[in-house]
Parts: sequence; structure tokens; C-alpha cells
Amino acid sequence: MFLVRKATTDDAVAVRNFVMQSGLDVDGLPDIESFLIAESEKKDLLGVIGLETIGASGLLRALVLNSSESTSERLLQFFDQVLLFAKKANLDELFLTSKEESFFFQVFGFSTIPVEEVPKLVRENELFSNQSDQRVIMRKRLN
Repeated sequence: MFLVRKATTDDAVAVRNFVMQSGLDVDGLPDIESFLIAESEKKDLLGVIGLETIGASGLLRALVLNSSESTSERLLQFFDQVLLFAKKANLDELFLTSKEESFFFQVFGFSTIPVEEVPKLVRENELFSNQSDQRVIMRKRLN
């Protein structure tokens, strides 16, 4: 059993260290309030993901799971909760960039799109604009 919740400023150091331990770059991470956390009943960090809100769109960033605690079922449950948070936030669509097309994200309804289909506000995000020519762009419409 685990709980998914929004991160608070008290979680900032733990989230940063968790992301850093995964090997992802922590420079340019979104504000801590943009993160969702999966934690055990004992408050152990099981996973994090950034859900940066840009207008009516969301940009998913820095999905990291604790490999020793992760199962495919837990990953699916965590990502289901992330999508519920996005819908409750009244977002119209979610975007992500990835090194390659991902079957995992396709299972959740994401599809690969050209950069021209990404709203201008999202394209202007520093992370997105710095990597969009080298990475696959995926979108999921929520409404």
C-alpha cells in the first residue's frame, strides 16, 4: 500500500536527492510544489514525478521510482494517480519528452506528436525547448 500526494517545501531536499540518485540532472527541476510523491505507510519515498502546469497543459518531468521497492503494478498504480491529479487540476492535456517512444506511456494513451502541435507556452519551457529536437514528444489529451 502507498499514498500519492503533492510535495511540500519540507520534501524539497528528499525529492532532489531521490532524483539525483537516479542519475537525472537536478538543474532546472520544476518547483517542489509541482511534484507528486508516492510514499509507503512508513513515509519512505517510493517514487516522484514532476507535473508542471503551463496554462491548461501539464508537462511531466523527472519520473523516478525506487528500484528496490518498485513493481510493475506499483508503477501502473502510481501513474494512474498522476493522471487523476492532472484531471482534478482541470488540465486539458499532458506532454512529456523522452529519449525514445515509450510503450509504457502509449498504454496510458500518450501518442507521439510533432513539435508544431505543442502549444507555444509549453514549447517555451526551458527544459522542453532545450531538448525537443533530440527527443520524442508525446501527448495525452485528458478531455
